[in-house]
Amino acid sequence: MTRQSITLIGGGLVGALLAQLLAKRGFAVEVFEKRPDPRVAGFLGGRSINLALAERGLQALRTAGLADDVLQRAVMMRGRMVHPLNVTPGLQRYGVDDSEVIWSVSRGGLNTLLLDAAEAAGVTFHFGQSLVDADLDQRRITLVDEKGVERHHDAPILVGADGAGSALRAAMNDHAPLGIRIEPLGHAYKELEIPPAAGADRFAIEPNALHIWPRGGYMCIALPNTEGSFTVTLFLPAHGPHPSFDTLPDSAAASAFFREDFPDLLPQIPHFAKDYDDHPVGALSTLYLDRWHIDDRALLIGDAAHAIVPFHGQGMNCGFEDTVVLADLLAESGRDVRDAFVEFQRIRQPNANAIAAMALENYIEMRDSVADPHYLAKRELGARLAERAPKHFMARYRMVTFTHLPYAYVFERGRAQDTLLEQLLRGSTSANDVELDAAVSTLEATLPPLPKLRHG
Repeated sequence: MTRQSITLIGGGLVGALLAQLLAKRGFAVEVFEKRPDPRVAGFLGGRSINLALAERGLQALRTAGLADDVLQRAVMMRGRMVHPLNVTPGLQRYGVDDSEVIWSVSRGGLNTLLLDAAEAAGVTFHFGQSLVDADLDQRRITLVDEKGVERHHDAPILVGADGAGSALRAAMNDHAPLGIRIEPLGHAYKELEIPPAAGADRFAIEPNALHIWPRGGYMCIALPNTEGSFTVTLFLPAHGPHPSFDTLPDSAAASAFFREDFPDLLPQIPHFAKDYDDHPVGALSTLYLDRWHIDDRALLIGDAAHAIVPFHGQGMNCGFEDTVVLADLLAESGRDVRDAFVEFQRIRQPNANAIAAMALENYIEMRDSVADPHYLAKRELGARLAERAPKHFMARYRMVTFTHLPYAYVFERGRAQDTLLEQLLRGSTSANDVELDAAVSTLEATLPPLPKLRHG
């Protein structure tokens, strides 16, 4: 039997994982990637250096047989280490114990591992090949290499995993409008680095945490790397009055700002001036599409279909979740490609919209609420309810990060739980003001039990 052929555009994280999953299910898969092979040329920057891997992404990696290999190259993060201005830092755990943690992984290292696994499964990769045209009527694509040499490729089934700036999405939209909406956040980011410390422990600050310096309308975060460094990201308004990237055009202005607003962080970044002046300012936006596919000819997946802001650490995890759903649908006996694409969008689009909304909300939480007394009281009361009535209450962050409950369900359940917490606290800044037995009774009378939870 001739194996059905699928052409993928994009060999990044989502594209490489999808390629491997499809090859394992019997498809003949070719991948065209505009960048050079990172295993030969080295990993090219321009995107976040490290990422937060959570349960949804881990489950996809388990499906691919790669979870253990990835975790050996990751650093565990138990929670948020919050650094208020001129106050001792404190850890806010993500979960109940070390069974509920997230993992800091290197984008370059993970991409290399996924490419190796896909090739081992029989996938053919073509690097240095940029998509310049997709004739969806003829089911042919045109690519060009770094020397300007064109090639044509027959592509009866096309899948675009080529990221937020997707070339396939642009070609599909030219063929038939997809209803593209891009909503800029208005904030941007710049990456800096805390290098490894001298000595045996290697890490200059607590390694097993995601560090946050919340400052109201802006913040810094830092994620650990296995060799002991931390990738620091400054998030600021892109334009407008101080502080914004407009008002910090160079490292001299930025150093003065850091001395004032991040005095404990600046000494940890010895190459601050070089980092600040050399690294670009990155834009942040949310992408929405009305249509993710054109009948059975082309489909978008991951960031190409639903790019989100990074503040819930779920972009990669959501994209990885996509890959398992799509691979299973395409491999399902008796289901044709168009029906698989229709069903994929039906299942995943509401969930993509939900995590997009929650990521935007989480930015406000990270930069502001983590130091707010009323937020902390709600967090404490929620933890007490979760301990006393675990079948009826779980913090939204835990549902997103440590379960496989659909994002759309989590979004609605989280709103209902938040409304209940507000009612119970009545504006108080202390969870001790709420009588717990009465609160549990109200919870159980107000909200139905949670669905059966599935962890790893």
